[in-house]
Amino acid sequence: MKHWHPTREAAPSWVTVVVRYGEAPELRRAERVKNGWAEHGAKVNFYRDRTPPMPWAEVGTCWVGTHHPVVDVTGLGG
Repeated sequence: MKHWHPTREAAPSWVTVVVRYGEAPELRRAERVKNGWAEHGAKVNFYRDRTPPMPWAEVGTCWVGTHHPVVDVTGLGG
């Protein structure tokens, strides 16, 4: 399975939806938006209207500050 470390690698141009390795897309996923990446799913985005998009380097970072690899789930839905 192809994965990326957002703090060390650039975002692949063809990828539009990723999850941290091991997470379910329906619970938490990052989707590419106009100015970065926005999280969606049952566990996030309660303040969607006030949360600005995050840069790619933050996509795999969890609440503890650990940087996790991410995997492509484009087309898998959520």
